[in-house]
Formats: sequence, C-alpha cells, structure tokens
Amino acid sequence: MSRPSIGSAETGLRRVLGAFSILAAAVLACHLALLFWAQNAFSGPESVVAGQSLTLAREGKLYNDLNRYPYTVCAYMPLFYSGQAALSKTGLPVETAGRLISFAALLGIIALSRRVVLHYTSDRYCGWLAAILAGSTSLLSYWGTIGQVDTLAVFFSLASFYFFSRRSLAAAGIFAALAFFTKQTALAAPAAIFVLLWLERKKTALRFGFALFGAVAAASAVIDLITGGRFLADTIRANLNPFALQKLKQHAILLIGAGQLILIAAAGFKPAWRAARPLFVYLGFAAAVFALTAAKIGSDTNYQIEVTVALILCACIALHALDFFPLSLAGSKKWVTLLQIPLAIHLVLNLRMSKNLLLERIAVERQFRAEISALRPWTGGGRLLSTDYNASFRLRGGMEVEPLIYTMLVRSGAIDPEPLRRDLARRNFSTILLFEDLNRPGPPPDAETSTLPPAQLEEIRRHYRLVARVESPYPSGVFVYKPLP
Repeated sequence: MSRPSIGSAETGLRRVLGAFSILAAAVLACHLALLFWAQNAFSGPESVVAGQSLTLAREGKLYNDLNRYPYTVCAYMPLFYSGQAALSKTGLPVETAGRLISFAALLGIIALSRRVVLHYTSDRYCGWLAAILAGSTSLLSYWGTIGQVDTLAVFFSLASFYFFSRRSLAAAGIFAALAFFTKQTALAAPAAIFVLLWLERKKTALRFGFALFGAVAAASAVIDLITGGRFLADTIRANLNPFALQKLKQHAILLIGAGQLILIAAAGFKPAWRAARPLFVYLGFAAAVFALTAAKIGSDTNYQIEVTVALILCACIALHALDFFPLSLAGSKKWVTLLQIPLAIHLVLNLRMSKNLLLERIAVERQFRAEISALRPWTGGGRLLSTDYNASFRLRGGMEVEPLIYTMLVRSGAIDPEPLRRDLARRNFSTILLFEDLNRPGPPPDAETSTLPPAQLEEIRRHYRLVARVESPYPSGVFVYKPLP
C-alpha cells in the first residue's frame, strides 16, 4: 500500500488542527457567556477581591489596617484591583469587570504562546498547536474567567519572557514589573531572564537585575508610604500563610491535566534544550515557584497556571526538535510519531474537563441563587458577619471580617481578637452566617475551613441563637444566627 502524499497528509493535519481550534474557541465562548450570566462567585477569593475593588472605586481606599475594621486583607498587588475598579466605573458589575480582565489576559496568553513558539521554531504548525493547547487546557480557561489576579500576572510574565527572547530588555523589565505589581510571586520570568543573561553577559545581567529591583523597591516604598504602611503589612506580613503538606496531594491534579505535556517535553528534552534552552530554564523556575508555594494554606489550582503555560511551550518546542510534524506528514513509522497519542489524550481530556466544569458552574450558580434568595429575609439590615464570602458580597457588597485570614492572623498574633469578641458579646451584629451548628459541635474543622477563632465562636454560642439552616453549594449548608433578646 502506498503512503499518502505529503499534500493530502498536510490537508488532513490542517483539518485536525482546525477542528480542535473550533472546539477550543467554542469552550472559550461558553466561558465568556457564563462569566456575564453568573451573578455569584466562581471562587471564594473572587468575592473578596471584588469587594476590595468596589471599595477602591467608591472610596479610593485600598489596603486595610490589620488592627481595625474591616478585618479583610488586600492580599495582592495594586494593578488588578485598580483595573477592576476602573472598569466598574463604566457601569459594569465589579465582578464582571474582574472576569473580563482575566479573560482578556487569557486571550493574550494564547496569542503570546503562539508568538513565543514561532520565535524559537519558525514552524507555523508548532505555533498553531501552542495556541490550541493554551486555548483548550481546562486549567487556563477555568481561571481565565475568574476575577482573580493570577491569569493577568501570568500574561505579564509571559510577555516579559517574550520580549527578552526578542532581545528587548527594556520591555522585558517593564512587563516583569507589571507582573510583580499584579501578584508578588510572579518571580519565575525575571529570575529566568537574569540567570540566562548571567550565563552570557554578566554585566548586562547585573544592570537588568539592579534596574528591575530598584524600580520595584522604589515603587513599593512609595505605595507603602502613601498607604501608611498598610501596603507591605497586607501583601507581605498578612500573606505569610502557614503550610500544610496535604496541599501537595491536592495539586497532584497537575499530573492529570498536564501529564501528557510533561511526557512530550521529556521525550524531546535533549534536542529541544539545544534549540531553545531559555524556555526550559523558564519552566524550571516556574516549577520551583510552584513547588515553594503550592503547600500554602488557601492555595488552589491557580498556582499551576504559569508552570502549565511553560509546559505547553516546552512541549511544542520538543515536538519541533523531534521533527514531529515532518515525520508525521511523511507517514514515518519512527517512535516520534507515537507522540500523537499523548497529544490527542491531552486535547480530548481537557476539552471534556472543560465541558464538565462549565456544567458544574451552571449548577452551582443556580444553587447560589436559591441560597441568596433564602438568606435575604434574614439579613435585611444591620451588621452582617459571614463565613460565606459570596453571601457577604452579594448581600453587603463586601465584608467586615474575612474569617479564614482573620483566624490565621489571630493565631499568629498579628491581629488583636478583642474588638470582634467585644462586638459579638454586645450583640452588635444583627445576623451571623456560619458553616457550622454551634449547638452540635462536630470534629475540628480543617485548616482551610472558613470559620472564626474559638473565643469568638463561644461568644456567638452565648449571645446568639440559631434560627435557620439554608441549603447552599457548601455541603454543610449555611446556619443563620440572630442575637438573643
């Protein structure tokens, strides 16, 4: 039997890539429609960030004093908050504004992934594949529609690395600074750039490092001065969450969603290292940042975004270095063509995961809408204390106390617990929402459960009564407490 001609094989390849492009675009379009439709949070921190951006838009205030109300920490750098607040002033709901920023950053990551791979390979099929992988990977589309800082920070980091690859160090430095002032752990790209420059031109590396560090340090000092010391207190001191080894087990999903990319990158590592060493150095630093921060209490799969993007780039570079597309088009029987299998598994698996995540978001949104409707009659006026972040934002536009962070900071001695304890003892809150029935204590909650310190819970037990339990997306439901007469 004769082999298919190169022309017909190339037509078939284009059809396959085109089909996956359409599927990826359809997933992104569904996510875009859903981010406009959904009224409730896609993640717990999304409500916190939206409330803080709303305060910035209305009052011009960002970063809170740790020892007075509101006991909620602005844990991130100012760029995302500022963009979300600015967009909300155009009339967009503040949560939708944040989601649109993340979605725009996701589209930027897809476009830059193609540009970076084209820069190192000049192979249009590898560039096309990089865009498809970035657009279809469920982790990226999921977080690319959540109003949190992560996707924007990775976009700026990738832009920094792209301009470094083009030998534009000034632009690389600017985007590295933008990434840092979006999320303070966006360090992988500038670290990789510094090391790569050091290996080639030590003086240039030192100039780049000192210029970037000096600019970031000076800007941080100015912001901290303007905010009366609250900037560094919120973003550094209050952000040093304890670590838990069990968090690493939760991050094992990286091997499910990106394990095939690891296999492909490893298969072509040797020739790809010679052709595009900078990308693998970037991957190494992204993996190092992930390993150092993934065990932090409160971390989620958003910590995997940058390492996943770097894996997509390295996998495409590895395929190019192994002559994957020419050999496949020629009908070769070499082992390299077998990499079609993990590639296909990754695409199909992630598209299926995206479908499931979209359906889950729709179901959870409906549950949240029912919950908020049931809670409104109980929370008509007065002060609200809630461990349900979404309910706090929907019912009050923000929160006076962010229970999980507040509890950790009380344990560390960074926050005085007395003001809140006294307010609870005086019945100053008209409604309290908890995830637990204090009349029937169960096992101690785990480190990531949104709750309050024992002293505050005791004051609620003594001075408030349970009046209702409302069904919600949370397994325990929401328990409503009112002051005793």
